[in-house]
Amino acid sequence: MALPEFELHVCKTCADPNIERRRNGEGGGEALLAAIRTEVAARDFAHVCRLMAFECLGACQRRGRVSISCHDKWGVVFGGLYDRTDAKPLCDYIGAWLRRPWGEIVKKERPAALRNKIIGRIPPGNHHLNCSNPDAGQRPNQMISAVAIGNIRIGEAP
Repeated sequence: MALPEFELHVCKTCADPNIERRRNGEGGGEALLAAIRTEVAARDFAHVCRLMAFECLGACQRRGRVSISCHDKWGVVFGGLYDRTDAKPLCDYIGAWLRRPWGEIVKKERPAALRNKIIGRIPPGNHHLNCSNPDAGQRPNQMISAVAIGNIRIGEAP
């Protein structure tokens, strides 16, 4: 199976979530970026990963923010990732995400360390295909949301 190209975004300016490490000037975004870079390099998807560092990804109350995106998959935003423990589970998640048709991984199948660290999801660019195809493997609530969303145009009455 050919893996799709994807982007991995890391906030490099986050302070470490551990207050003692912050006081000592340790950890934080740069350390998380380095840990992720090392872990990605050892994975079979390294050649399709575009690792990008950003000054800020917002949601600063959840330090250690990372997001993954790909045109054909649900994007995922993580918060509260820690350089010492979360690079490996993150890459385990990415490997599974890449191999799923729409990138969806139900909570019970996520690495335990990440189950409560997803702070947002972003629909793929071609989400309409996911919702209109009952054989695509989407969850039932996606089909419902596709019906509820409809096509609303700015300036027209619903």
